[in-house]
Amino acid sequence: EPDPYHVLGVTVDTPMTEVRKAWRQLVRDTHPDRMMARGVPQEAIKLAEKKMSDINRAWDEINRKLA
Repeated sequence: EPDPYHVLGVTVDTPMTEVRKAWRQLVRDTHPDRMMARGVPQEAIKLAEKKMSDINRAWDEINRKLA
């Protein structure tokens, strides 16, 4: 499993509000539906789906620790 903080591009001491901002930005930038709308090749969309899974897993893990 990749380090959730590394996946979101934050550090352990980053305030939760900033962690959430980073997560939301990554979701916006990486969402497969947005990539489809831009006409990105199917292979890139598959990679985006994997990355979205990693991003959401990282968010869930950090959120559970701090909740």
